[in-house]
Amino acid sequence: MPLSKLRKATRGLSAAVMLVSCVMSADAAADTLTIGTRSEMTMDPHFFWSTPNRAYNVHLYGSLVRLNNAMRTQPMIASKWILVDETTWDFKIDPAARFHNGSKVTAKDVEASFKRASTLENAAASYKGALRGVASVTAIDTDTVRVKTKKANPALLHQVAQISIIPANIAVSANQGDFISGKAAIGAGPYKFVRFKAGDRLVLERNEAYFGPKAKWDKVVFRVISDDAARVAALLGGDVDLIDYVPPSDVARLKRESGIKVFRSTSDRTMFLIPDVGRNVSPFVTDKDGESMNKNPLQDVRVRKAMAMAIDRKSLVARIMDGAGTPANQNVAPDVLGHAAALPGIKYDVSAAKKLLAEAGYPNGFGLTIHCTNDRYVNDARICQALGQMLARLGLKMKVEALPKAVMFPRIRDPKGDRTSLMLLSFGSGTSGDAGGTLTHTIHTFDKGRGFGTWNVGRYSNANVDAVIEKAVTTLRANDRAKLQSKAISLAIADMAVIPLFYNNVIVASRKGLSYTIYADQSTIADAAVPAN
Repeated sequence: MPLSKLRKATRGLSAAVMLVSCVMSADAAADTLTIGTRSEMTMDPHFFWSTPNRAYNVHLYGSLVRLNNAMRTQPMIASKWILVDETTWDFKIDPAARFHNGSKVTAKDVEASFKRASTLENAAASYKGALRGVASVTAIDTDTVRVKTKKANPALLHQVAQISIIPANIAVSANQGDFISGKAAIGAGPYKFVRFKAGDRLVLERNEAYFGPKAKWDKVVFRVISDDAARVAALLGGDVDLIDYVPPSDVARLKRESGIKVFRSTSDRTMFLIPDVGRNVSPFVTDKDGESMNKNPLQDVRVRKAMAMAIDRKSLVARIMDGAGTPANQNVAPDVLGHAAALPGIKYDVSAAKKLLAEAGYPNGFGLTIHCTNDRYVNDARICQALGQMLARLGLKMKVEALPKAVMFPRIRDPKGDRTSLMLLSFGSGTSGDAGGTLTHTIHTFDKGRGFGTWNVGRYSNANVDAVIEKAVTTLRANDRAKLQSKAISLAIADMAVIPLFYNNVIVASRKGLSYTIYADQSTIADAAVPAN
């Protein structure tokens, strides 16, 4: 019996009967996979650069290179690539690669896709940041794309993995509405578009003409269930086969369910706070009476260090994350190349933090709003509430504002807007395969023209740190690059450019009868789910 029919037939039966049915139907399980996902998709593949969107895009549109679960690069539309010299890469398109409409994927399609990704007007989060250091992308013949970089760029393969490939005629003419309707949702991925309903679901079907390994499922349904409790209930009720971003507080309960399986692993991502250090007057910093201040206290490193010391990371992980994380002393996870292993931990000491705050000239504190999403990271709103309470013990008058990511991310990236004074963010190694992505996008001085500081919403800037980061991004030898990245991290944390919180875990749960391979960057990939042996 196919999985889709199995759910209907067994709804309301005991978990034991459900388990037996799932096992009996294992051979026929590659029918429909329904995933309850927290993150809504943006159908235009070049409109919003984020990990969840890249994950959706690779199913449908495909990319020259794709990332596996360990963030290693693998061939996709490009069957191979050649490093011609330190700044020249030639990508050979698989001669069998075809778009869903049957047309051959050519170098001109790739060239047009990269151009659109880097120049799309009004993009909520431009993919231009993913192409930092890329000088040009040019079709030199039908099957060869030449990528020129401004300097040696060891992260290029991870960068091109971010960019979805679409037909050239669509790249030059389609708008967001065309992708939402499906008219322009034509890619070269292992799955094809069936239908999309905003805020509800994306339905895909296997691309039988796919030139690579065939997709594992006849049909995949991504059901958008942003509410954590509702997503868990959907799994327990048999409405979905698998859910992502499992709330850590529900792990023990799910493990007790005989019909449920939980998958858990460390990720390459770190949660941290970005303070506004770039503006002399910050919009969400006030005095204790709520009046605006003519001086931004967050620009004083002593204030930032006091805030860091006032955060009880062990309690945050234990109580808010139910143990699903590890206290962090930097914004690069331990398993990522370039992690600064020698960096000491951040001591939790409220008394010392208060003294440091007084030394900075704020013995009575000040008012501060912390902004976060409420539908992007596991427990993001709860984390912010807990941080607000912890920082209040320092003497700060705290406010917490949690908004949907569709509202928050465009706002914080608007250079002319109020953005934020203190923002919760997470970043991983998917854009570079090492610490370089985190450093170039969240620490380096904002430089739109060169693609640096794409997510540096606090506008931290330190010329010495920038110099080390820029040297690292052109260093081809991994060991030498890692040393430079570790140095840059150490310098930035000494400045408390960001306030580290904890390293994330990834938790996924499924009905018994399925096995799932965790992706380190928290991507939700349909073919990572397979019938269990």
